[in-house]
Amino acid sequence: MNKRLIGGAFGAALRYDDEAHVQREVAQGLAAHIAGLPVRRDPRLLEIGCGTGLLTSALVEEGLSGDWVVSDLSPVMAARCREGLGGARGHFRYVAMDGERPCFAPDVRFDLVCSSLAFQWFHDLEGAVATLCGLIAPGGHLAFTTLAEGSFDEWRAAHRIWGLKEAVPAYPSVASLRAMAPGGHEADIFDFRIQPRFADAKAFLGHLRGLGAHVPKGGAAPLSPGALRRVMRVFEDSGAAATYHVAVCTFRKLA
Repeated sequence: MNKRLIGGAFGAALRYDDEAHVQREVAQGLAAHIAGLPVRRDPRLLEIGCGTGLLTSALVEEGLSGDWVVSDLSPVMAARCREGLGGARGHFRYVAMDGERPCFAPDVRFDLVCSSLAFQWFHDLEGAVATLCGLIAPGGHLAFTTLAEGSFDEWRAAHRIWGLKEAVPAYPSVASLRAMAPGGHEADIFDFRIQPRFADAKAFLGHLRGLGAHVPKGGAAPLSPGALRRVMRVFEDSGAAATYHVAVCTFRKLA
């Protein structure tokens, strides 16, 4: 995927929160999960792909404090997150950074690296997981949510009926996510599905655009207007629902 396009798509920070109902639900669930992990008091924390701060805010509401580095590929998003956190307790540093290429000194380690619905945009998910696990202190955790195989299957099916190929990315299976745990790490993964229903296909596409999730996978050609209308009609006739299959992944570095 084109990181420049993704950064621009997610740079629409003023509209992002209005469209981010699913993201908010997932972030709150991940924050509750993290709150149950054996994280040390006042941890050193790195967040990848903070967006407008849905996960950051949820973690603060769960009572997590400490020394935070909050990052996003988009400087606009990082700035919006900083504005939204206001007087939250703890020390926060906000940086624009590519989560696949974190820019820290070789000896920097974190007790918790976390991210909600950002990893699906990585070029090399397995490589990124290995890199980020390398930043974890012994006994620390990498905890993230990502889209898994089966997400947006209703939209894919509407394409297949017409013999068309959708531009939505292929997402990994839960088994393949579990297999990404590097040596010396313990994997804990569970998954769930959210299926919001939209007023029509136009509303669904607007939802994806508002979240930056319309950025096509590499090499995917856009549909012609007529082909897109046919796909939208099938999607609507099938109920205009779209499934998000969300995997909650936790990799703990063994002491």
